[in-house]
Amino acid sequence: MDEKTAQSLLIKILSCALNGTAPDETVKEQLTPEILGAIYRLAKKQDLAHLVSRFVSDNGIRVPQELYSKIQREEILSVYRYEQLNYTFEEICGILDKANIAYVPLKGSVIRPFYPDASMRTSCDIDILIHEADIESAVSCFEEKGYRFEQKNYHDVSLYSPANIHLELHFSIQENMENLDAVLNDVWEYATLTKGSRYELRTEFFVFHMFAHMAYHFLSGGCGIRALMDLWVMEHHMNASYSCAEPLLKKAGIDVFAVEMSKLANQCFTEHNRDAFSELLLGYIYRGGVYGSFENSAAIQRSEQNSTLIYVLKRLFLPYKIMVLSYPILKKAPFLLPFYWVIRWIKGLRKGKNKKAVADVKCAGRISDEKIEEAKAIRSQLGL
Repeated sequence: MDEKTAQSLLIKILSCALNGTAPDETVKEQLTPEILGAIYRLAKKQDLAHLVSRFVSDNGIRVPQELYSKIQREEILSVYRYEQLNYTFEEICGILDKANIAYVPLKGSVIRPFYPDASMRTSCDIDILIHEADIESAVSCFEEKGYRFEQKNYHDVSLYSPANIHLELHFSIQENMENLDAVLNDVWEYATLTKGSRYELRTEFFVFHMFAHMAYHFLSGGCGIRALMDLWVMEHHMNASYSCAEPLLKKAGIDVFAVEMSKLANQCFTEHNRDAFSELLLGYIYRGGVYGSFENSAAIQRSEQNSTLIYVLKRLFLPYKIMVLSYPILKKAPFLLPFYWVIRWIKGLRKGKNKKAVADVKCAGRISDEKIEEAKAIRSQLGL
């Protein structure tokens, strides 16, 4: 079975879902049990198996019973997840409104209603931005309502609702990339009060943030097919293309990336005329799954400097801007950086992370020259 055939057919299935159209007969003829199984596995890796289920049901596609049970379960779960997310989102907004804490819904919570069916757009968490000065009071409000504090990260606090829905309560939307953060730091300047304590991002900044977040994940190992779907929905259902954010994209140096990814989304879901480079991009995105893969990440890093030794040294001696996120004391005493490198190594050994680190290094060393050259070509054409 040709994996590229399964990948191409999944794109056509997703295109039908987004456009509300039926497949042509040539697509149906290719959907053998073997191909359908491969499509299901691909879609599952991208958290899109529920859309394959809907496609099969809506178009009367015959599926082996065992496979049908699997994909039907994915659809049921997606509807349940949507209802849980929607309920929790409204609850979160209510808590923040009552406490008079200014907040901005981000990413999926904003774009989901613009999908043909809101439950099509799955998500594992809810992202909300508040001012850093309000973090402690906000966390207290949520804990009073039964939310469980998990941990504080460099740009958010992680909480779980009583129904176990993950809330990322951001006090910053920085991605720890200087070119992106130079623009992302201005987020509140582009926020407009709508009702209660709720703010909405102006269109140009919302679009910029979507591309910036996508670029960050792309360089970290992959951004997922769902990100392409978001771009398409943004342009076709929200009337918000990359062009409205062009000055911000140029300032951050990701304007070429935005143009190419927008082009890819349209090639997949509107024009169906992909070229050699778009197929290369799609292959990278497929390999990365929803959250990116280590293989992709290693190939991107090796494309900067094709040396396993340099790769290892960079992992051992993380730069100050990364270390300070885990060890804030370095802000006051940057000269202690070598000391905290040692602390990090010791912690890794105690937590048993050394085996994974060794496995990662071995994997990075096995990245083929072909994959490294592909990563170089991708970075070059995307302007990254």
